[in-house]
Amino acid sequence: MKLTESKGRIHMMTNLSDIPIFSGISENDLQQILLLLKERQFKKNHMLMFENDESEDIYIIRSGKLKIFRLHEDKEIVLSFALPGEILGEVEALSLVNYRISSIEALENVAAWQIKKTDFLELVEQYPAILRNAYKILVERTRILNRLIRYLSLHDVRTKVANLLVDFYFNFGDQSNDGYKVDLKINQSFLATMLGITRESMSKTLNEFQDEKIIEIREKNIYIVDMKKLESICNQAEEIQMLRKWNSM
Repeated sequence: MKLTESKGRIHMMTNLSDIPIFSGISENDLQQILLLLKERQFKKNHMLMFENDESEDIYIIRSGKLKIFRLHEDKEIVLSFALPGEILGEVEALSLVNYRISSIEALENVAAWQIKKTDFLELVEQYPAILRNAYKILVERTRILNRLIRYLSLHDVRTKVANLLVDFYFNFGDQSNDGYKVDLKINQSFLATMLGITRESMSKTLNEFQDEKIIEIREKNIYIVDMKKLESICNQAEEIQMLRKWNSM
């Protein structure tokens, strides 16, 4: 996936050919599709979608990160992240109802292309590759949710946290002189909601990992300083390490 880098370390998708949902479509046809897309900008914390709302807009993320979550009795459960190149809302567009499956919030400033449901469905009819790509994307998301369920139901707190940190490195990591940096500033409460544990349990486990010199936390960034030890705690929860990627298309 090709990204262009601009000010403030923001990565911007510029070519539709790099968007997985449009894979296999000719450049000439992509230029026609581009005419159907509307440029949108969203500030950090903006809600693009609310769970169970009836709406039809579809978004293709060009830059920024978003969280996908559900609420239960005022408790937030984070399901995954949306990253540049991903499409949001296409599943509802292809289903029989428009009710949103989950809520989506911008974790930072986000640039996106927006397309109407009617236009998207016409593209699906015109380009069968879009439907095939949508199926592949759905399979990827199902795989991610299956792994999250495994974390939630089968492992103790240390194993859950260790796996989440390795997942974060595979998706937001950058090797530096100080170790393996997770380039994503999020608080401990957020991490806890992803694993269904309390903030206190998350804080205790992260402190243990720091005491054991497995990680360091500086300015809300996590640095993995002993990757082998961290992976040993994972208890072989993911035998094929590349399956930790949340978007492998």
